[in-house]
Amino acid sequence: MVVKNSGWELPHRKPITGEVLDRVIAAEEEIAPLEHHAQHAWVDRNHDLVMMLLTDGRVFGAARRLIPSLQDASTRDLNGLRATDDGAFLVVPDLDLHISVDGLVTRLMEESPATIRRAGARLAGKTTSTLKAAAAARNGKLGGRPKKEQRLAGKRHEAIS
Repeated sequence: MVVKNSGWELPHRKPITGEVLDRVIAAEEEIAPLEHHAQHAWVDRNHDLVMMLLTDGRVFGAARRLIPSLQDASTRDLNGLRATDDGAFLVVPDLDLHISVDGLVTRLMEESPATIRRAGARLAGKTTSTLKAAAAARNGKLGGRPKKEQRLAGKRHEAIS
């Protein structure tokens, strides 16, 4: 059935059944341990940082200016900053704001300079060219890379000398 509304056609939607809900809940429970969750959250006012104690024991913090939804928040607004009971969100009640902990940690880590350098190095290593292929062929004619045990023995010998 298609319902017409001001020229827009709304698609017919299947009803949400208990079976569908069970599948969605099972899928969420499966990925939940892989996500970042906050046990506790606070603001370090001296350094203008938003800090979190993650449930795995790591402490994670970021400058407030790096979190777009908190850039314009006043220090008074941030007084109520806390983690939800399940640790999935940071909540700022005065702003009616919920920030995904996993999304925040992941986005900030992906934008870090070290992560960008590693990603660039990984891509550069996968790059092929005629010069790189020719160098690999020359090295192969010389016997190629030595076995791991031989490399380690050579390093031990160098260290003793």
